[in-house]
Parts: sequence; structure tokens; C-alpha cells
Amino acid sequence: MKELLYNTIAELTKSGKLFSANFNKANGEERTMVCRVGVQKDLKGKGLSYDPRKAHNLIVWDMNANGYRTIKTDRLNWIRIEGNKYDFNEL
Repeated sequence: MKELLYNTIAELTKSGKLFSANFNKANGEERTMVCRVGVQKDLKGKGLSYDPRKAHNLIVWDMNANGYRTIKTDRLNWIRIEGNKYDFNEL
């Protein structure tokens, strides 16, 4: 199921469009952020030292904080893109 979730998110967001994501942080606090994937801003050329997909992470650019953030896909509740809401708690 995790692979399906990750593939769905990647397919929905590969165009680089903005989307909203709602998830639970490690401390249990619920958070909603406006973000996008595939942003190349402020990269240093090193890249990640691990495979985020294997770790069930989604690397996004947080539009409000103006920086990269990691969302654990197993804590993801829903995403909304182009007015369509995809609820991952129902999978």
C-alpha cells in the first residue's frame, strides 16, 4: 500500500503544481502545508545521502517556510491538488 501511495503522490504532483498536504508530525500534531515537489532551489549539488522512497519520505518545498521539508508518507492524511482531495486514510 505504501508504494501505491507514493506512486499516486508522485503522479499527481510531477507537474510541479502547488498542492496542500495534511499529515501528523512526529509529536502527533496535525499540520497542513502548501507545497510542491521537484523544486531545484538552493541545491548544493550533493543530493540526498539516502533514498527517500525506501524510507517512505516525500521531499517537498514548503511555500510558507520557503524551504525543504520531509513528509513521512505513513503519516500523510490527505493531499489536495487542483481542487481534488485524495484521502489516504481511506486506502
